[in-house]
Amino acid sequence: MAKRRSSQVATPAAASVAPAQPRWLVLIYEPVSLFTLRSTYSMSKGGKTLLLPTPYAVKMALIDAVFRYATLVAAKAMYERVKGCRIRFRPPSACVVQNTFIKIRQEERGADAGQYVPTIAYRELVFYAGQMAIAIDASAWNDDDLAAATEAAMHINYFGKRGSFFQFIESQVLEELPSGYSLPDGASDKTIELGAYGVTQYLDDFGADLCADRDGFERISTYHDKDIKHGKHRVLISTLLPYRRVEAARSFTRYETPRRDERPEVTEDHT
Repeated sequence: MAKRRSSQVATPAAASVAPAQPRWLVLIYEPVSLFTLRSTYSMSKGGKTLLLPTPYAVKMALIDAVFRYATLVAAKAMYERVKGCRIRFRPPSACVVQNTFIKIRQEERGADAGQYVPTIAYRELVFYAGQMAIAIDASAWNDDDLAAATEAAMHINYFGKRGSFFQFIESQVLEELPSGYSLPDGASDKTIELGAYGVTQYLDDFGADLCADRDGFERISTYHDKDIKHGKHRVLISTLLPYRRVEAARSFTRYETPRRDERPEVTEDHT
């Protein structure tokens, strides 16, 4: 088995700066196909899928959307706009992860370049029941920034691996997020309830070094030779997800968000 690279866990680039006037741009999407996005450090032949997209994937989707429907200058402006933003997720009310083996072809070891042989690989696919909300910290944005990000969000049709399709539904601007959103390391939630978060995963994001790099946009572009270094430009963030595993079998695992009537009630003791 191939040796896995050591992972470096980090906090979001902008998490240490508390916004003066919190404001969130919330994007609502309807999943219309199965979702899959393997961890940054998973191997090609096998790896568990993440249950949600990552902040890195959302930022790249926004930049790519602007690049496709507008200009390179506009895409660079979107990069500068979103690179240091915190992003949180409210997942659908339930999801089912199906695990399976598929046939793939890969280059044979020791053979001439271009020669492929059949083999098998482990894959996981996520079926969502319900809509997904993506909240972007817009505390430092003006109205033009909000309009530009919303327009870009309308042109996004997938997150994660190509083919994981989502349909844009609407956008909202909120001063404070309600309960039920993911909690990245370093974030706090005054409404957090015991037992509401039953899953922890590492989601990648833009690192502080990437945000501070004057050539940051070139590093994320596939048309330039600058590279992205894990743990420096692309970092992993330990994130609590509002899911609990409720059922599991050999071929699937089912997760649900805790229902209100199942959450423990807090009563005051006046004795």
